[in-house]
Amino acid sequence: MVLIEPTDPSHPMLSTDQITSMIDKHAESTALILLPGIQYYTGQYFDIPKITTHAHSKGIIIGWDCAHAAGNVELKLHEWDVDFAAWCSYKYLNSGPGAMGGIFVHEKHGKIEKDEYRPRLSGWWGGQQATRFEMKPGMFPLSVATTVN
Repeated sequence: MVLIEPTDPSHPMLSTDQITSMIDKHAESTALILLPGIQYYTGQYFDIPKITTHAHSKGIIIGWDCAHAAGNVELKLHEWDVDFAAWCSYKYLNSGPGAMGGIFVHEKHGKIEKDEYRPRLSGWWGGQQATRFEMKPGMFPLSVATTVN
């Protein structure tokens, strides 16, 4: 785990350049980036589109904790090509403790091209109906766009 610390403790903000420099420095050994959309101690709203684009340029999946962003700022997770995000609804969505949260997973992670796909938790109903009972090794998943009747 790599933690990013502010360069000036009296001004505890992380610049986008500082974040992208850390991505560059650790890209070879990074499996996943997880950042807050808004840093709750300072209220800093991170440049989600720019940081996401930079992570993808290094081949890194990036997720965003949007607990303090959902309902507080405009989010365009699909347009910004965010891989995934999660949030609660009791803060800025005003639903109260114990309420449901939310998760976003970009549809590109469910696409299937020429028998190549990212492993996922699809379960029994996630496989092709025509081959489901063959019990062969491997999984032939349904596309996210496929509707199961």
